[in-house]
Amino acid sequence: MLALVLALAPEGRLQGPVAVLEVVDGDTVELQGLGPVRLIGVDAPESTYNHRTAGPEEVRLGLEAKAFLARLLQGRKVWVELDAQERDRYRRVLAYLYLEDPRGDWIHGGRRFLQVNLELVRAGWAEPYTVPPNVRYAALYLQAAREARAKGVGMWGGGQASRPQGPAPDRKGCDPAYPTVCIPPPPPDLDCKDIPHRRFQILPPDPHHFDRDGDGVGCEVE
Repeated sequence: MLALVLALAPEGRLQGPVAVLEVVDGDTVELQGLGPVRLIGVDAPESTYNHRTAGPEEVRLGLEAKAFLARLLQGRKVWVELDAQERDRYRRVLAYLYLEDPRGDWIHGGRRFLQVNLELVRAGWAEPYTVPPNVRYAALYLQAAREARAKGVGMWGGGQASRPQGPAPDRKGCDPAYPTVCIPPPPPDLDCKDIPHRRFQILPPDPHHFDRDGDGVGCEVE
């Protein structure tokens, strides 16, 4: 169990409840009155083929992640918590979502909630994906991901090879610009074709220049 599990509380204001209209994929939903909402701090495998998809195994895992989220949210209403940045470059709302549930370990207004973002990571169907300035629960997701990997749940139960960019346990010799994978600093200067990782987090100064479009994600395409 997470060390903080008995003392969790939303740091921001909860808005809602809002009806869930559609589960788009493992980390995106359509909410009534808000439109597409991207869950902050987590990243599920791609559930459709596109320029970011690693291959058929990722799509299979992505469909399972989507199914997990649908089971959690279909026909339900959620409460919404925003962070410092309210929309991404695609104009999607960025949010933490909460379900009222007596089994939940988040307490707000005397009621118990499950945080959807955290539940995805705990179940092994998403991994941490921190994009500043929305970093409110990043440490919590990182710890949950380590536990999910150790338990072999969700996509870590047999699909680890298709998602190699998760948190690296040993950072010795790894450049801090790439916190979720282990890539040594230059020299030599590396290109995406020189490494096995795709769609991993980039922090400045990105000495290998993996993030060509400046969106904080490295090696998005071959």
